[in-house]
Amino acid sequence: MKGYLVLENGSIYEGERIGATKDIICEVVFNTSMTGYLEIFTDPSYAGQGVVMTYPLIGNYGLTKEDQESKKPWVEAVFVHEIAEMESNFRSKMHILEFLQEYEIPGLAGVNTRKLTKELRSIGAMKGKLTSSISNVTEIIKQIKDNSISHLVEGVSSKQKYKLGARKNQNSII
Repeated sequence: MKGYLVLENGSIYEGERIGATKDIICEVVFNTSMTGYLEIFTDPSYAGQGVVMTYPLIGNYGLTKEDQESKKPWVEAVFVHEIAEMESNFRSKMHILEFLQEYEIPGLAGVNTRKLTKELRSIGAMKGKLTSSISNVTEIIKQIKDNSISHLVEGVSSKQKYKLGARKNQNSII
């Protein structure tokens, strides 16, 4: 199914829907890492954001939940050029598409991530809407501009104190 990323400045990027098919408004940012997509998706600093992965092929080594930065993903959406058809890593327990579905994270594949990244780099992070229809772009841009992204720190912070287990070797570097 086709999908679109509409930025608040009116730019439109087309791709194929991946993950959840819900529409979402978020701040759109990019990440230039060649690896570590699971760590990016589960990093609380990406709460409220849709991440453009600039490396052209994402998902080639799969996912292992033991490598997550937190208990759950925080990204609102994922934008990629290409998703690997299959993962190639003996540690992989899950394909990236399964992960996006499990955690109801929407995204687009087939996006011109190079062009999108250049736009974000020159203008700066912008809000955008991931949607399946662009029949009324004027209304979509109004929705984006009216949307307020707030209370992110409260949302990612622990509600109660907890203690981590003792290290086995007190001289080791974490």
